[in-house]
Amino acid sequence: MTEQATPDSNAVPSTPTNDSAASQKKSTNDPLLLSIKQFVNLTNSTLASFEESTDETSTALVSRLQQLGKQGRYIATRAMTTYEHRGQYGPQIVAGSAALIGGVVALRTGKIPGALAAGLTGAAAYGNVYGYEDYSATSWRSGLPKKE
Repeated sequence: MTEQATPDSNAVPSTPTNDSAASQKKSTNDPLLLSIKQFVNLTNSTLASFEESTDETSTALVSRLQQLGKQGRYIATRAMTTYEHRGQYGPQIVAGSAALIGGVVALRTGKIPGALAAGLTGAAAYGNVYGYEDYSATSWRSGLPKKE
């Protein structure tokens, strides 16, 4: 079975013979090779199905996120427009904020904390709607007439 090395056997033949090609070629009936091929095919089909389901899921997710983004931009635009016009609805905003927060606090803790919370909330809402002036300790002097 083993060939002995001769000076001619070390040289690479220019054309392979039928016997040497058949011995170098792997047998296709080998059970190990068949099982490897089956495993590779199974793996490829599994990966293909995962890729297909992932593509469908990501496409649906991206589509939904785009719709949510459009709706979010519309709501943000409306909110900014309403915020810019808050001065037109100042009394309603101040009274509504004070009544809502004061009412919730009054229901949970009592009348006096509710009234205090309503007053603080109304003051904060007023400041947010109409802006805060410079109310430092000496700011009241600016309204007095100057001495000559």
